[in-house]
Amino acid sequence: FMVIAVSSHVGAAETIIQQEKLSFERCIQVIKTSEDKLSVAPEVTDASDKKRIAVFTLIDGILTITCDGLEGKVTVSTNKN
Repeated sequence: FMVIAVSSHVGAAETIIQQEKLSFERCIQVIKTSEDKLSVAPEVTDASDKKRIAVFTLIDGILTITCDGLEGKVTVSTNKN
């Protein structure tokens, strides 16, 4: 129960800034390009073989890129400090 409460709290502060259809392979490239442009290595989690989550910790908050190969989409969200 505690994990669910914390997860819903974190999700509530998160703002989706972009969501679109994109192949899993192209989405992985978006993560690599973002790493190069931001000059920050993300914390990457493989939620499954077709879902990858990259979390970039920035000065003013957190940028999350979620690649969902099953749905064929990328979601970019922020969580401001």
